[in-house]
Amino acid sequence: MNLVANLKAIALTAATLGILGGAGPAVAAVPAPASANRLANPTNPMLAQQQFGSTRVDESDLLVVAVPGTASIPYRLYIVEQVGADRDCWTFADSGDGRSHVNALWNTFDFSGVCRLQRDSNGYAVRLAGQDVGSGVRFEVNERGGNLVLQVSPSIVSRQRFTIGRSNGISPTGFTRLQLDPGWFLSKRTFEGQVVSSHLVYFENDATLAQLLDGEVATDPPTRPQPQPQPTLAFPDIRGNRYATEINRASELGVISGFPEDNTFRPTSSLTREQAVSVVIETASRILPTSLIAERDQQVFSPPFPDVAVNRWSAVKIRQAQQLGIVRGDAGTGLFRPTDNVSRAELMAMMNRLALIRDNVDTFDPTDTPVPGFEDLPTTLPTNVSNPPNFTDISGHWGAATIRQMAGYCGVATPLNETGTNFAPNTMALRDYTAATAARMVDCPAHRPQ
Repeated sequence: MNLVANLKAIALTAATLGILGGAGPAVAAVPAPASANRLANPTNPMLAQQQFGSTRVDESDLLVVAVPGTASIPYRLYIVEQVGADRDCWTFADSGDGRSHVNALWNTFDFSGVCRLQRDSNGYAVRLAGQDVGSGVRFEVNERGGNLVLQVSPSIVSRQRFTIGRSNGISPTGFTRLQLDPGWFLSKRTFEGQVVSSHLVYFENDATLAQLLDGEVATDPPTRPQPQPQPTLAFPDIRGNRYATEINRASELGVISGFPEDNTFRPTSSLTREQAVSVVIETASRILPTSLIAERDQQVFSPPFPDVAVNRWSAVKIRQAQQLGIVRGDAGTGLFRPTDNVSRAELMAMMNRLALIRDNVDTFDPTDTPVPGFEDLPTTLPTNVSNPPNFTDISGHWGAATIRQMAGYCGVATPLNETGTNFAPNTMALRDYTAATAARMVDCPAHRPQ
């Protein structure tokens, strides 16, 4: 077995180690698995042999919370992570500085894909001075003077404790937020530079175990990169959405808007073909010369397509997209189908035609013909991203070549939900991905008009 295989085998074994967290006052220790004891360093059982990496996380997306336990274990430790934007995983019952009283919303709905719960030390661990703390540690949530204190014991037999965090009071809801003490922060375990699939969360400190047990403060802790400040969200319902930053950017650019009645964006809602055209034309107005848009019709006196009336809200933009060669009617019928949902492949076709105009804007013919000069444009775009995705589900699809081009052109085409190798060309385009493609088009550095 080679070195990489050995490391992966050790990582897999180590990721399964740990004991149940969450112990109340005077609770008996839970023995660690025998396999964990065999892997521990016999001279220092706190240090794991396998050295993982870590990456600091945005703590606003995670909640460290004491949850009601049993008579023998009054409180247990959970870490709740907001991973989807469909609904909030928790809220706070008060607005004071402590914000200790937690409404445990994840208990009221199927939280799959929305919330991630780490309920024991298979899901969280301690990392000190850049090293994983090994097996045998015990997490405890103890009541002290009307507050809850999160503490760690170095081993199942040790009487020593060091404190990680504490609450501001005890919540009447039974779910109490625990806030980390100074010097502590949350990170995720990495292996070979990638976050491990279990998404194990570290309670991390740059101090050593000896310093923590002796109550010392490290005088010159190692410099650790700080997480980048998170942008203010343009809409409350994009929190946790994988495209939140790009939605913010698209909103800032004015290429797509939210719903004014409740200031939501509804990121996972689908779009119609006319709504997609609106986004594409707004994007065009930001990346094409002003004159090119100004020379298109600003009013319509005849239907651009048989099923698009002149008084339809989208008629002008559909007419402009038609004149630019971005959209055409269906073969045989000439219909546009404005209220049909737009597919991901159709969205890429529109963005591809816009990119071709932008890339060849100097040769584009602005004469007033139904498709002015578009047929004479080159049909390929430059590849300006390294290692674009190779989609495995578009072979034989009518939009395959276009999708491949848009994958290499500013990363506009990406896998469904940004994971795997499927583009899902016939799947409906959602508002979040559409906003992302518009932001990518505007911010694309290739041949941007000055």
